[in-house]
Amino acid sequence: MRGRASTNEFYSILIYLFGFLLLWEWLKPLKVVTDTGDLTFFIMFSALALALSYFRVHYLLSGTVKAIFIMISLHALYFEGSLFDLTWLGVFLKDLWHNAGLTLGRDWSNLSFVFRSLLFFILLWLMTYLIYYWLSIRKAILLFYVMTVTYISVMDTFTVYEGDKAIIRVVVFGFLLMGLLALERLIQSEKMLGSNMSRHRWIVPLTVMLGVSSIVAFAAPKADPIWPDPVPYIQSFAEGSGGLQGVSKLGYDSDDSKLGGPFIGDPTVVFTAEVTKEHYWRIETKDLYTGKGWEQSMDEDSGMPFRSDEELPYTLTPKNEDRDLQTEKVMIEEAYSHVVYPYGIEKVTGNEEGSFEFMPVNEKIRSLDGEGDAVKLEEYAVTYRSPSYSQKGMRAANADQEAMQVPEFVDRYTQIPPSTPQRVKDLAAEITLDEEDWYDKVRAIEGYFEKEAYVYDQFDVPVPEEGQDYVDQFLFETQRGYCDNFSTSMVVMVRSLGIPARWVKGYTEGEYSRQLDSEYRLYEVSNNNAHSWVEVFFPEVGWVPFEPTVGFSNNIAYEYDLDLEDSDEDQAPVPEKEETPKKPLEPQEEGAASTGFSFKDLWDNIKTFFAENWGKLMVGFLLLVFAAVMAYILRRRWLPYFLIIYYRRRKSDDVYSEAYISLVKQLGRYGLKMEDGQTLRSFSRYIDSFFGTYEMTSLTNRYERTLYGHKPDREDWVKMRELWENLIKRTTG
Repeated sequence: MRGRASTNEFYSILIYLFGFLLLWEWLKPLKVVTDTGDLTFFIMFSALALALSYFRVHYLLSGTVKAIFIMISLHALYFEGSLFDLTWLGVFLKDLWHNAGLTLGRDWSNLSFVFRSLLFFILLWLMTYLIYYWLSIRKAILLFYVMTVTYISVMDTFTVYEGDKAIIRVVVFGFLLMGLLALERLIQSEKMLGSNMSRHRWIVPLTVMLGVSSIVAFAAPKADPIWPDPVPYIQSFAEGSGGLQGVSKLGYDSDDSKLGGPFIGDPTVVFTAEVTKEHYWRIETKDLYTGKGWEQSMDEDSGMPFRSDEELPYTLTPKNEDRDLQTEKVMIEEAYSHVVYPYGIEKVTGNEEGSFEFMPVNEKIRSLDGEGDAVKLEEYAVTYRSPSYSQKGMRAANADQEAMQVPEFVDRYTQIPPSTPQRVKDLAAEITLDEEDWYDKVRAIEGYFEKEAYVYDQFDVPVPEEGQDYVDQFLFETQRGYCDNFSTSMVVMVRSLGIPARWVKGYTEGEYSRQLDSEYRLYEVSNNNAHSWVEVFFPEVGWVPFEPTVGFSNNIAYEYDLDLEDSDEDQAPVPEKEETPKKPLEPQEEGAASTGFSFKDLWDNIKTFFAENWGKLMVGFLLLVFAAVMAYILRRRWLPYFLIIYYRRRKSDDVYSEAYISLVKQLGRYGLKMEDGQTLRSFSRYIDSFFGTYEMTSLTNRYERTLYGHKPDREDWVKMRELWENLIKRTTG
């Protein structure tokens, strides 16, 4: 009885210990997010209060002890001198009276630190009583556990407190505590006396399961977050914060007058396209930067109409007759009246009953019905030639060329607000200090963002405050944002150098869906693919697209003609981004060429495989270890079935003796061990009395005959196998 009582006391202490550890997790963030300098007294008070509750100390004595501890703690934290010099007590009482008046007047911001600490001690007093109630009376801690998880999650999300390790501790402590309390409720409800073995059988598997699952969860590869950061969304409703506006969804919007703020991803498919190659889809351009966003500097008087399958009345990009015409089909899912089109477009087909209209100010193409009103098409086809841009012409560009002698054009596309901070212009000059021609200057600004490790982010993106420039904020303060931040900043810096540039909107190539045939592939373009980029004007070449946003590439082709002096022949296009030259092949070792096998290559492949899959291998290894541990722990349940199959196939004469010994071992694993000095007959009678059968006695009598000279044979085993199997199956329960 003493051993049983000791066990009960041990588990009771363990329950209170886990309750204290959960309460401690509530205190740890306070040192990070508040002005609290030392948590020692609060932690000690929590432990003292739970200890008094565990020992069932009378509430008057318990309250007195807690009150004395609080007074000692407050003196140690805020008062000087001896504790027994009661002058500090008078100061404390005056402070208490003063803060009581502030509390009644709801002037909580002026409460003293002494009074705040006193209130916190009282709060801990109440919390420890609640924990005692949940642990000792209700024997259910689920509510407090859920509150703790929620508290840690909120602190981790909305403050600087890092709750990664805390949440793991809470899960482990919480589930162990709930498991122990579940066992206590079971023992209490079923009026079970319990024993060391019964409690261990409950707790050990629970502990092993939690330990292994925690290790696996910590070591396993983590997927990217599915939900966006909620902080910007909640902060967006703060009035007058000067911070974030309401969170918007990604997608095309014609209003760009106020840029900034977080975006939530929207996977809604806008259109699908049957394409021959990846490319951007263009919609419109804008030319007037206001310091907050983009507008049009000119009103759209009238468009330039054209019929389906007619050539556009306006050339958007330089034509290259050597390029083949490509026709691609666009199927609309979210209807718009505008047309999305690739660079080099020549025709739009698909509105035979109406017409199309090209808007020269913003270069948007609209679809119209027979009466000239905007109409939304379900599908259409675009015909284009992929443009290529002469590097020779771009490097030769300068302000003295004929196209740059039109003041209206230059003023329109080099405009920046007078309020643009000087440091934005200085940064552009610094980036291009060592570059001689326009092309190299533009490419230097384009590559600046990736070089300086600017961050692409859709969520933690603020709106400029009153009087703050959108570009200046991105370049010098946040250095994180999405395509609008990168493209607008590049346009402004390029313009500050006197080079014409403009802002372009549309979609990226979208997501690959499937191969339709040998030529066409199907792409899905969603609101998540809405994008903005930059076009720079080079005289004699035209408007050339550039992509400053980190992680994006617009896949344009350049005409590599720098070494040609007097040739009009176009060269084969090369990708916009220069490819890294391939290393020359190393000569193969003798013997490797003939066999095609190399131990060095094999070893390299093995190292590469482990480097790329170490996370999966670690998880697999931990799962195997977990499976092996569980198999060992539960061997009493599955091992008898293995032994039955094993001995059914044995044909030797001594099979019965081996089977009997295996049975005795299995009975020991079941908890029916043979005591030292106990005879086989005595043990067999004990087993039969336990199970209420006569099977063990029969098996033992047969086994003893083999010990005293009777040579066992196959028939002995055949006759006794059914009894042996029946008895060994009983040990699986």
